[in-house]
Amino acid sequence: MGYIKKHKLSAFIIFVYIVLVVFAYFIYKLFIGSSGKAVYGNRLDGIEDVPITEEQKDKLYDAVSNFDYVLSVTRPYVSGKIYKFVVTVKDTAGVIEGKNIADWLESTLTPEQKAFYDSELYVNKVYSCSLEATGKVDEDGNFIEPVTVKFSSDLSKNDLILDYGLSNTEEVSYNKEQEFKITEDGEYIIYGYTRDRLEDLSCSIKITKVTAEDDKTAIKTTVNSNADQSYPLIGYRKYGTNYYSWTN
Repeated sequence: MGYIKKHKLSAFIIFVYIVLVVFAYFIYKLFIGSSGKAVYGNRLDGIEDVPITEEQKDKLYDAVSNFDYVLSVTRPYVSGKIYKFVVTVKDTAGVIEGKNIADWLESTLTPEQKAFYDSELYVNKVYSCSLEATGKVDEDGNFIEPVTVKFSSDLSKNDLILDYGLSNTEEVSYNKEQEFKITEDGEYIIYGYTRDRLEDLSCSIKITKVTAEDDKTAIKTTVNSNADQSYPLIGYRKYGTNYYSWTN
C-alpha cells in the first residue's frame, strides 16, 4: 500500500491499462468468438455442400422479369445463409402477386437448399401516380389559402417512369408538369397521369378552395390522394420450413 501511495500516477495508469485490456478482450469474444470464427460462428458450416448456383439465380431472375406485373428485378443474392430477392411491381399488383413470386423463388431451390437457407423476398411497389395537396385547411377540410398539388415523389428521378403530367381536365396530358397551383376559390379536381413500360395510370384529388373570414383554427396540412400505401411487402421463410411470414 505504501508503494501505491508513493506512485499514485503509475498505479492509475496500470489500472486503466488493465481495464482497457479486459474491455478489448470482451469485444473480441463478442464479435469473433473463442473459435476465431466470424460473427456467424458455425451457422455457415456446410454451406459449401448446398451452394445456390448462378444458373439457379439466372432462372429466377429471367422468369420473374417476364411476369406481366413486374417492373424491375434485382439479381438474387446470398447474404450469410439468407437468400435475398428484390422485385418492384406495378401499382395494381397485390399480395397475391407477391406470393406468386415467392412460390417461384422456392421452386428454383432444392429441398436441401430450403433446409439450409432462409429466404427473404422484398416486393416493392412504386406509387407513380400519387398526388398530394399542401396548404392551410379550415375545420371543414376546405383549403383557405393557395394550394399546391403535386406528385408525391419526384418522377423525373424515377427511371421506371416513361412519361407523366398534371392537368385540371380528364384529357390525358403528359406535359412533364409535377406541380399545379390553385389560387382562386372553387371546387377542383386535379388529375395526374403517368406511364411506365407496363401501363398507363391515372389518379386524381379533389380540392375545395374558399376565402375564410377567420383562419385562427386553420392548420397547415397535406392531403394525399392514395389511401392504400400497403407496400413494401416483405416475405421471410425460415430454413427448414415451407411457409412465408409476411409483413407490411
